[in-house]
Amino acid sequence: MPGRPRGPIRWQRQPKPDGGERRIARLSSRDEATYRRLLRPSVPAIERSLGPRVFANRAVRGARVGPWAPSRRAWRIAALSATVDADAIVVMSDVRDCYGSMGERALAALTVPDELRWFLRQLRDAGVRGLPIGPDPSAILANGILAIADRAAAAAGCHPIRWVDDVILVAAGRRGATRAFDAWRRALGDLGLEANDEKTRRLVGGDALRVLMTASGSGPRTLRRGIIAAP
Repeated sequence: MPGRPRGPIRWQRQPKPDGGERRIARLSSRDEATYRRLLRPSVPAIERSLGPRVFANRAVRGARVGPWAPSRRAWRIAALSATVDADAIVVMSDVRDCYGSMGERALAALTVPDELRWFLRQLRDAGVRGLPIGPDPSAILANGILAIADRAAAAAGCHPIRWVDDVILVAAGRRGATRAFDAWRRALGDLGLEANDEKTRRLVGGDALRVLMTASGSGPRTLRRGIIAAP
């Protein structure tokens, strides 16, 4: 089948802000180009599936992602604006082992070419778990998969603010926030993914606003222990 990975994969270890490390997969230039080519026909549909509150890894120029810094600034503005109401209930969470968990079950929820599915299976045979962290096409695919959980939360009455897999849900009351988070969690489960309970916290808007304003950097990746650690 055309589009077979040629390899080899070069692995790079990157420390996480909260401890531990992630393995970045550096594909050969030929394999990266193949990955982009196979995903490119699906990019418009994936982008249309994303809401305006998804800020990271938006696709530009085919299967490439846009600049990081302006997207982080836009995320921060949206997050601060949403949590400025001191009485709002805010749930912050993320996805456990997000990219590594995105296997066949998650990809089955997207309409992508069979060649791309085959290409990713070949990468898994070469030692990649789920989607390879690093290449732009993986980030675009992950956005499309997570958009399914976004829509479930929105249907429950709360539109998520999301940066990669870090999510902020803001509701007028405790019941609405819980309902939206449960819908998001169930949708993740249907995809073979799992909400990270250790990094999930429910706060009132004023507390969430203080956390966001005092966080170093300009994106949720810089917050200690993920977004917010459980007590």
